[in-house]
Amino acid sequence: MNALLSLACSALLAPANPKIETRLEQVGPVPPNKVLTRSPDQDRAVLLLHGFVVQLFEADVARAAFRPWQVPDALLVKTLQKEADVFSFAYGQNAPLDDIVRDAGLPEAVASLKQLGYREIVLVGHSAGGLIARQFVEDNPDAGVTKVIQVCAPNGGTPSARVKLHASQRAFLDSLTEEGRRKTLADRKGKKIPDGVEFVCVLGYAGKERETDGVVPCVCQWTSDLCKQCVPVVPLAVDHRASTRTALASDALAKLVRAKQPRWTPEQVKTAMKELFDKPAGGMGTATP
Repeated sequence: MNALLSLACSALLAPANPKIETRLEQVGPVPPNKVLTRSPDQDRAVLLLHGFVVQLFEADVARAAFRPWQVPDALLVKTLQKEADVFSFAYGQNAPLDDIVRDAGLPEAVASLKQLGYREIVLVGHSAGGLIARQFVEDNPDAGVTKVIQVCAPNGGTPSARVKLHASQRAFLDSLTEEGRRKTLADRKGKKIPDGVEFVCVLGYAGKERETDGVVPCVCQWTSDLCKQCVPVVPLAVDHRASTRTALASDALAKLVRAKQPRWTPEQVKTAMKELFDKPAGGMGTATP
């Protein structure tokens, strides 16, 4: 009886982990009955991961909902479909980013694509989706992902994440602040992007000064921890929202999906940093542990 009572008390005192709702759908081409299907002779799959979603009602925070650029009729999907079968992944945002990477069904989604026989699996992560893609391959180097394309991702955090919204979304937003990213990178100091995974940062910017994409500062997109790993960067003259919705962005992402993205040399990194920011290597970003 005492053991049962102790077990019951432990269950009551244990912190409740919210269930993270997820959705995985094939959006290009849309298969019959929505059953995931590899197109004949297609060896490449692209999985689209969205970022932070503003919800008007707190009840919607936990709901997995696709963004307009993740649906079959979206320009980005139609453009990428020329290069690959296209899939979209959505997740509720009622948990920290760490929990979403681990518990929100992404490992199962990638495994299902691998089981379909794709030789290339490319994760395209917009904004916070880019952080999820990065952390996933760092933690699961043998999962089958062959390439990650980050788009306007807040690797160094963003002041925009301090916005006051629903309490249930606060843990997710805290993961995206500059302080949150510093802590995450410090806690994950030994984690590196696997050598076998191609990785590239698309740096969006609005205006000639190349200071921000309107949401994420440019110095927080391609940070020094990535520069030290010689991750290439592709600057793109689009703001945060347009980086997944315009013809310019869609064509640029399709090219990155299609072409090899090898690591740069340290000299290439230094040259790009000077051209983009006129700063020496190691001088970018606020999130370097």
